[in-house]
Amino acid sequence: MGCYPKPADNSLSRIIAGSDTTSTAIAATLFYLVRHPESLARVTSEVRSAFSSLEDIHIGEALNSCTFLRACIDEAMRLSPSVGGILPRQVLPGGMTIDGEHIPAGMIVGTPHYTIHHNPAYYPEPFSFKPERWIGEEAKVKAAKRAFCPFSIGSRGCIGKGLAYVEMSITIARVLWMYDMRRAVGVQDPAEGGPERGVWGRHRKEEFQLVDTFTSWKEGVMVEFRKRDV
Repeated sequence: MGCYPKPADNSLSRIIAGSDTTSTAIAATLFYLVRHPESLARVTSEVRSAFSSLEDIHIGEALNSCTFLRACIDEAMRLSPSVGGILPRQVLPGGMTIDGEHIPAGMIVGTPHYTIHHNPAYYPEPFSFKPERWIGEEAKVKAAKRAFCPFSIGSRGCIGKGLAYVEMSITIARVLWMYDMRRAVGVQDPAEGGPERGVWGRHRKEEFQLVDTFTSWKEGVMVEFRKRDV
């Protein structure tokens, strides 16, 4: 008899896939925006120009027109993907050749999303937050999109990708419309890297720190909000 997941297991995976990943991407976007005032000012202006009231922010042409908002979300997911580790695949009978190396059947292979997203062949200045890389010169944008895989790709790609973008776009747009925000003052943000962490790779202060738990575990981000004058 086959072994099938219990209903509780299916429910748990769907809850994680539909909430944990989205919250990480939203937190990452806020983390990078408050550390890059020019990008924050530009996306805030875009959102507030596109909508005349909070209730206008919903699925539709106006939200789709916020191209810099989408660029900020994509750039945050590139730098700090919600699933940063490998999505394992088992080599089928007969084996396969990867980059000139024969891999026998039964081996588990994969490439971490984090690794692909920081490959300078696709993303010049790979550790820099540059939403502009997703807008502009067609060849560069095409190359960036070809390597972009926060939702995985192909037949095993995330079925909820479209819904996730809607949730993230509406949530962040509403936050930007309602509030002025900045990096929290006078506190240590646990989301930051730093040399005191003692591990190479965790030393980048301006990188949103994640721990691979299939999805990503995080602390922070610390942001101060002030309701805007409308």
